[in-house]
Amino acid sequence: MKAVTEWNLSAKEKDHISSHPEKIMGYIYTSLAYLLWGFLALYWNALDTVSSMEILAHRILWGFIFVVIIMIYKPKKRRAFFTLLKEFKVNFKQFFYIFVASLAISANWLIYIWAVNFGHIIEASLGLYITPIVSMILGALILKDNVRIGVLAAMILAFLGVLAITYDYGKIPWIAFSSAITSGIYGLAKKYIKTDALVGMCIETMMVTPFALLFLGFLQRNHKMYFGLDIHLSLLLMGAGILTVLPLLWFTEGSKRISLTTIGFF
Repeated sequence: MKAVTEWNLSAKEKDHISSHPEKIMGYIYTSLAYLLWGFLALYWNALDTVSSMEILAHRILWGFIFVVIIMIYKPKKRRAFFTLLKEFKVNFKQFFYIFVASLAISANWLIYIWAVNFGHIIEASLGLYITPIVSMILGALILKDNVRIGVLAAMILAFLGVLAITYDYGKIPWIAFSSAITSGIYGLAKKYIKTDALVGMCIETMMVTPFALLFLGFLQRNHKMYFGLDIHLSLLLMGAGILTVLPLLWFTEGSKRISLTTIGFF
């Protein structure tokens, strides 16, 4: 009953009761997540010979395997995972938000990888720049985050910057907008997920892993899979899972401690 009550707390109330050290930890976790995400474009560029869909499938599969390995060595997390599954009806909303988060982040991964591998670097970068604006708008409108004058001024300046870059680009950056919206939805969904970060990540990756396996099986059957052809490439694809899970875990821990509007600035 206590857990359910805590889950029903609004994001604003949870942010209000957070202690100062907790907020500092939120800043650190969120900074680490965005820092690693910023460098991942270099990693995907090293996999430019592999199709975007295969990279996505390996990110999901090896990410899930990495999380399961961690869970094996953490009995408390494992018990929490099975408890959450047993109480599915009680925790239905939590599973719904996790499902929305898994779909949103999978779509975001696919868009970003495709954009990098097909030379749409400007739109991929612009998408990362628009994301915080979307996050702050969602935080203010849906989560009712307290937006101070300084924050509002920063949001307006950032929006004007996006308009200037879009005008200079010469066309509507659909890739950038799609990337920003899916990322914003993911961040919003994570604010409603109150379960343990690792447990939530395990369920999140578990929900989409069957689709990844089906796709990889299709590629293998049609002799179109790159994994296994080259040891270096195969290791990079396996490493993609670890580099996928780590920033997501950090982002989840950060989103529990600070508001979505604050997360937008990172």
